Amino acid sequence: MRVFTVLSLSRVGIIAIFIVAAGILSLLVSGTLNYVQDLRQARADRSNAMQVTKALVPDPVVPVMAPDFFTEYRLERDKIRSEKSDLLREIIKNSQSEDTKHQAQETILKMTLEKQREAEMENLIKAKGFADALVFIRDNSVSAVVKTTALTKEEVIQVAEVISRVAGVKQEDITVSAKP
Repeated sequence: MRVFTVLSLSRVGIIAIFIVAAGILSLLVSGTLNYVQDLRQARADRSNAMQVTKALVPDPVVPVMAPDFFTEYRLERDKIRSEKSDLLREIIKNSQSEDTKHQAQETILKMTLEKQREAEMENLIKAKGFADALVFIRDNSVSAVVKTTALTKEEVIQVAEVISRVAGVKQEDITVSAKP
């Protein structure tokens, strides 16, 4: 079967070479014109330049404070919870077993409740006059770190009472420590 009836194969090749050469030539010409235009613009910009006669004073350096232990721990705790929550949501979405989905949903609910109770206890401890506090809920115990140099026996009892009331944990299962 003959596809090219009017033009022979060699003429098609010559035409293709001519088209490619014309494209390359047009690229070279447009590139050269753009370069010349950029040079003219740069000369015009220099003629409008102003001379600075006043010494430049650098902006005052403001020291950036590194986040303290309490802030860093909260950020890390939230990141870990978020990753765990994402993983559990994937399990719920992709699991074929209703039991597995139910367990994942229960775990998400438990994490959410723990987060709310921890935040509530931390805020109540701060309301007692402490600068900051972290609370960690475990299965059968609760730990708290209070931002202070030292804790008196009365302050430990105050913190433990708040935790016991909110978390429903016996005071002997509560650990309270100080961190400046």
